[in-house]
Amino acid sequence: MNMGEAQTLVNRTPCERFSRSMGFIRPVSNFNIGKYSEFCERKTFKESNCLTTGARHEELMKKAA
Repeated sequence: MNMGEAQTLVNRTPCERFSRSMGFIRPVSNFNIGKYSEFCERKTFKESNCLTTGARHEELMKKAA
């Protein structure tokens, strides 16, 4: 890492992440240990993994035929 990259990292502003918890949008930094652990275990929804689209859907339709 050169001097310019190191200085850029020092001048960066932290990014606050928000999550919907119990119906409210709250910053993740305010979560207690248990809620933060639960937040880290969450998985992101991907439409390609959905049963009605993508390769998985085609695979299931071939088996059903």
